Amino acid sequence: MTTEKIYLKYLSKVEQNITNDNIATDRGRFVLLFNEAQNKFLEAHLQQRGIDDVRYIQNFLVLDKKIPYSSKTQDHYNFNLPKDYFDLAEVRGLASNKICNNQLVSLFEIQTENINEILIDEFNKPSFKWREAPYTVNSNTVSVYVDDFKVDNILMNYYRYPNQIAQINIDNPESPFNESILVEWDDKSLDRIISISAGEFDINENNPRFQLQLARQQK
Repeated sequence: MTTEKIYLKYLSKVEQNITNDNIATDRGRFVLLFNEAQNKFLEAHLQQRGIDDVRYIQNFLVLDKKIPYSSKTQDHYNFNLPKDYFDLAEVRGLASNKICNNQLVSLFEIQTENINEILIDEFNKPSFKWREAPYTVNSNTVSVYVDDFKVDNILMNYYRYPNQIAQINIDNPESPFNESILVEWDDKSLDRIISISAGEFDINENNPRFQLQLARQQK
């Protein structure tokens, strides 16, 4: 479905008979509302992580993205998160020591508040022998902690951002949409995202109709 058609469906929910009922909705504002709504929709499904929820968002799951390290600081290797990164699913590492190269290492996430405790814990500290190491996510970076080995790269499964719609001329609020940016959701998901967009618009305008929009999102 084109962005223009999605915009018209949105207008049908916020305006009477697609005519202005004293509420102005330009394309520029719709772009902001829609992008925010689709990100919220993706985030809500990730928070629930049920089988049905994941099925809705499987198009955005990137598997085995190989990410070379960017720097080494003391006892950990740093890897920059991909630019389209939205949320993490799983991380594995390929590590080497003086004897073995490119060995698969299981990685487990820890809180930054627990780093020192983990690093001195015999059962949780980094171990090439047991092929496991802790990591943290911080400042758009994955930091993998090591002892007597190095991490060559990591393999990341992650959810990326949906394509963010845009206008051809971002300085013109009524500029046509850039239809080369494809909307990636199926029709069922789109209906809910449009309802979220319309609901956010009504909340911003203090329009009591937002209760109806909220009910539409639950269907």
